[in-house]
Amino acid sequence: MPTATEWRLALGQRIGMAYAANPKAAVVMVAGSTGRGTADRYSDLEIDVYWAEPPTDDERRAAAEGGGGTLLDLAPYEEDEWAETIDFGGFHIGTSTFLVATMEEYLRAVLDRASIDPLAQMRLSSVLRARTVVGTELVRRWRARAAAYPTALAHAMLAANLEFEGFGYDEDMLAARDDLLRLYDVFCRVERQLLGALLGLNRRYLPNPGFKHMDELIAEFQFAPPNLSSRLKGTFHVPPPEGVRQLHALCEETLDLVAQDLPDFDTTRFRTHLRQRRGAWDAAPPQA
Repeated sequence: MPTATEWRLALGQRIGMAYAANPKAAVVMVAGSTGRGTADRYSDLEIDVYWAEPPTDDERRAAAEGGGGTLLDLAPYEEDEWAETIDFGGFHIGTSTFLVATMEEYLRAVLDRASIDPLAQMRLSSVLRARTVVGTELVRRWRARAAAYPTALAHAMLAANLEFEGFGYDEDMLAARDDLLRLYDVFCRVERQLLGALLGLNRRYLPNPGFKHMDELIAEFQFAPPNLSSRLKGTFHVPPPEGVRQLHALCEETLDLVAQDLPDFDTTRFRTHLRQRRGAWDAAPPQA
């Protein structure tokens, strides 16, 4: 019996070849967990297409239906992208399709201008990890460029994430009050920032803003606090004050790793912010 990845990959290649039948389709790739070889029974199927010139709606429709599925949605062009949803007996396939010129601009933005734009980084991450159906030579050139992760981008990712927004003021109060909805919103925000900083430290592009497949991503990190995945999850399974303490420890350890690997990146202000605490008053101050 084919594995979850195998049958999805075969279907993805079939759909990909239907897109490749149009000479405008310069690159077609099977992306997502199937492209990475880690699909499971819950995984959908993602197809990336890069057009040499804009496709018409009729061309998109013909490509989407050419693999034998039923076209459910032909989304309009927005945010640099066209998207289609294709159905095979209740199993849905989603496409992300762009112009080749758009991908070239994403490469320039990230590599030359140290852009931390999530969409641009997601495209680079996908190109590096997806399975190529057609367009091997162009993908090879893209990958060669993307492999050189710039130090300026690492600094930009660190600067954007090491503030640990949400910590440094309210967390002890929220834990003491058992104000869990607000506290766990802070936990999620800080943990995403922590992972974002570690992406920069490990010279990895953002694969998904929500950090889907977190364990898989963390396993690829060379630099990370020990037992990072279990510790991030564990903050939600202990009493709230202990969760705050544990997450603070992970943030401090991440700052230590940055100081060791990128000594020219000054972590002083980030440490100062992290160690701030909201005042607690059991009695009126003398002036009152």
